[in-house]
Amino acid sequence: MYALKQISFLALALFSVGSVAKMTTIGLETPEGSKPIQVPFDECHLVDEEEVFTVATTTFCRFFVGTVCNGRQTLLGPGDHSSADPVPIGSVYCQG
Repeated sequence: MYALKQISFLALALFSVGSVAKMTTIGLETPEGSKPIQVPFDECHLVDEEEVFTVATTTFCRFFVGTVCNGRQTLLGPGDHSSADPVPIGSVYCQG
């Protein structure tokens, strides 16, 4: 019975790590303040922010003006990326 509990815990831990590994967090700085956004890898994710001054990412992500990963786009690598003028971000696609 004790071994069964350990196996159940191990399975739960591995499932949790697997679920987390398929997501990344990007940071956005808007006039309202900074906020983190959980983004799935290899999927278009709706952001819908009209005024973004800074984007922080730990992986390569493509940011789009359109809300379904269309329109003008910019590929940003890991790091902080700032703009003096606000930039609209409709959606994001991060490569995993």
